[in-house]
Amino acid sequence: MHYKSFRNATYAPAAYVKESSLEKIKADIEKVGKYVKLDKIYLETYRSSVTVEREKMEAVKKLFTDSGYQVSGGITTTVAGPLMGSMCFTDPENRKKLGEVVALTAELFDEVILDDFYFTNCRCEACIKAKGERDWATFRLALMQDISENVILKNAKAANPNVHMIIKFPNWYESFQACGYNTEEEPPVFDSIYTGTETRDPHYTHQNLPRYLSYFLPRWMEHIKPGKNGGGWYDLFECDLEDYVQQAYLTVFAKCRENMLFCFPLLARFPLYTAAAGAFYDEIDPVAAQLGEPVGVACYKPFHSPGERHLYDFVGMLGIPLEPYPAYPADAPVVFLTADAAWDGDLVGKIKKSLLAGKKVIITSGLYSALAEKGIREILPLDVTNRKVTSDIFTNNGFGQNSHAISKAAAPITMPRVTYNTNDFWVMSAVLTPHDSHPLLLRGSYGEGWLYVLTVPETFADLYNLPAETLTLLRGELELPVTIECGGKIGLFLYDNDTFIVQSFAKLPEEVTVRINRSGATLTPLNDTLRLPQKARSGDEESVFTVSLLPGHYAAFKVN
Repeated sequence: MHYKSFRNATYAPAAYVKESSLEKIKADIEKVGKYVKLDKIYLETYRSSVTVEREKMEAVKKLFTDSGYQVSGGITTTVAGPLMGSMCFTDPENRKKLGEVVALTAELFDEVILDDFYFTNCRCEACIKAKGERDWATFRLALMQDISENVILKNAKAANPNVHMIIKFPNWYESFQACGYNTEEEPPVFDSIYTGTETRDPHYTHQNLPRYLSYFLPRWMEHIKPGKNGGGWYDLFECDLEDYVQQAYLTVFAKCRENMLFCFPLLARFPLYTAAAGAFYDEIDPVAAQLGEPVGVACYKPFHSPGERHLYDFVGMLGIPLEPYPAYPADAPVVFLTADAAWDGDLVGKIKKSLLAGKKVIITSGLYSALAEKGIREILPLDVTNRKVTSDIFTNNGFGQNSHAISKAAAPITMPRVTYNTNDFWVMSAVLTPHDSHPLLLRGSYGEGWLYVLTVPETFADLYNLPAETLTLLRGELELPVTIECGGKIGLFLYDNDTFIVQSFAKLPEEVTVRINRSGATLTPLNDTLRLPQKARSGDEESVFTVSLLPGHYAAFKVN
């Protein structure tokens, strides 16, 4: 490997391999190598009805091997057609064709990855009949598990018993179950998994994926198949240079073992992007080598669980480091839950156990609504009404304090009006309208623990507009070793060896206050920062520094 902390890989689609001369591919290898250090390439045998002949593939494979690359295989299970060209997996001819492609690929390579078009959105008459009375998600989850076991893996292992089969899960994780991606049953049968970390332009593109997804999703996948989440995969579609490189940042911050730069012909065609990625990897490797394992506030994303879609990713953009699990994190001192967690029918009982054990549980207003008829009111009753409030004025009292300081949001925020029993809950933060106030963050006791309810804006991105004082108060309730004091669109990434990263997602330079929650601490920079951190204040339980961040850049530190 060129780097200590990760392996760099790329991918060559079937049409490029089939249609390019060996001279063209050799020239592209030389061109790409000027800008980025690559260790590995996946050569695709099939995509959208294009199959690469064995003789051509063997020649291309040798060309890359002779150039110092590790070489593996790839398959994209599409046909020429609309809506992504998804195969119909109830069609016997498609199943037969796919089995033949898989066998050929396994004969050629000892490792094979399935690109993330390995799903179904087919609603042909045969699929409608096969679905029967089931909903589409249930039908497709079962169908794709059948294809995985009885077409993909059966044919691959028959052709090459030693082949290592990888399933790549895409970036659109909130819709996995709708299209047959089975995060519960497919990872155990495949040898390893891979994660899409593409967020592209998070504002204008149709997926509207918060940047933090590039970190959050591979961390969730790591807990789905521990030690076997092979890497993170991103591309340059719908990206400016900053969008592109920030995908790379977060893929590395998440401790992905391999970074997939999709795809090889694009690396050759767009050298400016390729050079930017190469410069970042040279810069980040000595930093990444000093980072421990990621830690953060435990949160729960059950298998097959749509809810408040991507809300976890929006929260991660608020300087709140999250560590997501597919099972309820019962041992965590603080648990943060969105409406996704309501997919677990036993959730209220698990929340009660955490609270009785003296833990903190923070739930969103959306989750409270989803659990309103499922027992959450037995813990602490309130009402998430259908009425809305809009304001840009907030107060942040803090528990047991009488401060009535006013904070102004960056823009008016609309959110549901929550009503509660006075003195049964305490208002930590509220939004003000003329002659009235409405809770943003409530706290109430249950057993030895504390239940918090966070009122979520109607538009999740409005969380970015919350006042810095409000966000600082929320972060202070999370019992983290490091917290930050600033507005939104600043990320915090914590690791278990007293290292951390502060990352700007903002468009302007930022001064961020970093609070180490113990006295006498000092900071050692792990990378070149705009300016060395300046000590702002200190006390019996804190050591506070000011850190300067350039737009879109990061600063990494060791706490001493």
